[in-house]
Amino acid sequence: MHEWTTLTTRYGRSIRNPTRSQLQAALDELFASDDQEHPDCWIECGSDGRPLHALSFLSTGVGKYTKYSDVDMSEELQSKSVAAKTPAAALLLWEHLINERYQEL
Repeated sequence: MHEWTTLTTRYGRSIRNPTRSQLQAALDELFASDDQEHPDCWIECGSDGRPLHALSFLSTGVGKYTKYSDVDMSEELQSKSVAAKTPAAALLLWEHLINERYQEL
């Protein structure tokens, strides 16, 4: 299990170990916006000595999953595109990442 999860909202606010309500609020705000200056939000999940996993979404629902070698993002090990048509679909993908169900991304 990850030691920590950090949510970064579209305005750059970082929330350590966010609640489900905070994740949902960030996605609801993102999907309701068409602000090109602040077009995305993301989560990062990690543990010391283990890979870092990140999943970001644009307001269009386009997402990107990235696995890095460590928390310093020294090397990108894996990257793939994902899509979510609704905030609920994006939340489900974030929950899969948080719960280490990477095959469901």
